Amino acid sequence: MGQGDGGDRQIDGVGSPGPTGRSRRLSAGAPGKCGPGGCCARAAAPTASRGRDTVFVWLIAILGVLGAVALYYWPYNKTCGTWLYGYLIGVAAVAGCGLMTMRSSWTHRRGLAHAVGLLTFLAGLAFAAAEILPRTGYAAESRTWTCPS
Repeated sequence: MGQGDGGDRQIDGVGSPGPTGRSRRLSAGAPGKCGPGGCCARAAAPTASRGRDTVFVWLIAILGVLGAVALYYWPYNKTCGTWLYGYLIGVAAVAGCGLMTMRSSWTHRRGLAHAVGLLTFLAGLAFAAAEILPRTGYAAESRTWTCPS
């Protein structure tokens, strides 16, 4: 399988003789400190976020906030029927924007955007609870999903 002299790894003549990049990284630790072969697990250094990633995170965050504000001032009747379903689709979109903002801001290490995403998600949950709970019998008042004919 291997060709080479004295423990060097070379498979079928492909690659350079000598230890592979992985084995060099594993043997970089002090021998006998962490385990057999001296391999120690090291935390990966945080990567710098690119400018377009930051713009993407804030674009989603602002879109979610604008959606939440638009739902607060929803101009149509949302007591029953088609407008209620449209409203609930908007609520799901706002909550989804909040989740997507939290995910991308966590990945790109943007703390303020993460807080904005959390607040957007909580606003979406509050909007959903205000419309769903009375229709499921949980709240004191009772509402219906469809409009009476």
